[in-house]
Amino acid sequence: MAAVTRMLRPLEWALVAFLVFVLLRAGPQVFMVWSELLGGRATTVLFSLGLVAAIQLFWRFLGIAWRDPALGPRRAIWFALPLSLLPWLFSLSIVLRSPLVQEELPKADAPTAVTAAASMFMLTVGFGLPTFLAWLMVAIIIRQNGQLRWPQVRAAMLSSTSIFRDWAPVLIILSGYEWMRGVVDAGFTGERDWVMQGIDRWLFFGHDPLGLLEACIWKPLTELLAFAYSFYAVLFPLVLGTVMVTGGRRALRISAFRVGVALLIAYVGYCLVPVKGPLFTREFTVPLDMYMVGPIKEAMMDATRISYDCFPSMHTCCTILLGISAWTWARRLFWLISPIVVLMPLACVYLRYHYVIDVLVGAALAPVLVWVSARLEAAITVGLPPEGDAR
Repeated sequence: MAAVTRMLRPLEWALVAFLVFVLLRAGPQVFMVWSELLGGRATTVLFSLGLVAAIQLFWRFLGIAWRDPALGPRRAIWFALPLSLLPWLFSLSIVLRSPLVQEELPKADAPTAVTAAASMFMLTVGFGLPTFLAWLMVAIIIRQNGQLRWPQVRAAMLSSTSIFRDWAPVLIILSGYEWMRGVVDAGFTGERDWVMQGIDRWLFFGHDPLGLLEACIWKPLTELLAFAYSFYAVLFPLVLGTVMVTGGRRALRISAFRVGVALLIAYVGYCLVPVKGPLFTREFTVPLDMYMVGPIKEAMMDATRISYDCFPSMHTCCTILLGISAWTWARRLFWLISPIVVLMPLACVYLRYHYVIDVLVGAALAPVLVWVSARLEAAITVGLPPEGDAR
């Protein structure tokens, strides 16, 4: 038992505990639909992470000094680059010539078109990533060492296998949102929106904060906050992928632990405190008109949401956590995403997806998880060098 305890990392233990909760709440039948773990959000995030990693690694490759001044290895590497992109070009040509693109997509409504375009982009990117990443691995080895030998390739392959374990728990957790609907419904005792409304009124001394916000509705602000809210889906692959390249595996494991545990806490919260949100339970006198960002928000967020996913607000908590990771290990990226981090709590309430209490609890959870990750850092980063740079 002690050996098993040492083998599992803190995030893996948290995932195991959550699976026990799911089993006790929803029963063994919930495992019948676990094929979704390999699809949906997990696949999209995986492809997105691969794209971010490929861009970052290629940038890193360009910054490495050539150890061997001979022109032969350089020419061989650059000659092989177009060959590594052939699978991507092949998949792109198939997609562009498909009936979906040529006939159905032009007739589709905006949300459907955005969703389909994103799926096709991920498909073509995912199909071409393995060969390009393999080229990058070989190119970096040759550029750093002046030659390519099996021990170096073997070490890189073993490192890649270990890195996949760093990613696997958070990918499973991210995809878990899709199958939480059945878990929430099991033992459902009624929604708790009325409780959240009462707490919000108490926080604002008897006033309804969402009613007060109606006086501030402004179309340009609505568009801006809808963009910030929708960008949440991009933050995970963007920040986690960049942090791994710039901060190494230590940075990745700590960041993945924080957002992974936050999401698991939220999934339990969705079950114990089922809340739909103001947008789906109330009527408002001032509409939220979105012309440019509306279809994107509907495709990226609304189309895949489950009914009860408000308490606590993961849009708030995970955005703060990802912002902290970017500040710590990818400062340039932080300055690019800082407007999203600042605007996200307001966007959650302004767009009527969350109550104020959802946002406050989500925001309070973030520093707690940073503190917990600091206390468990030795266990989280077990097996890594002191500086954790196993890139």
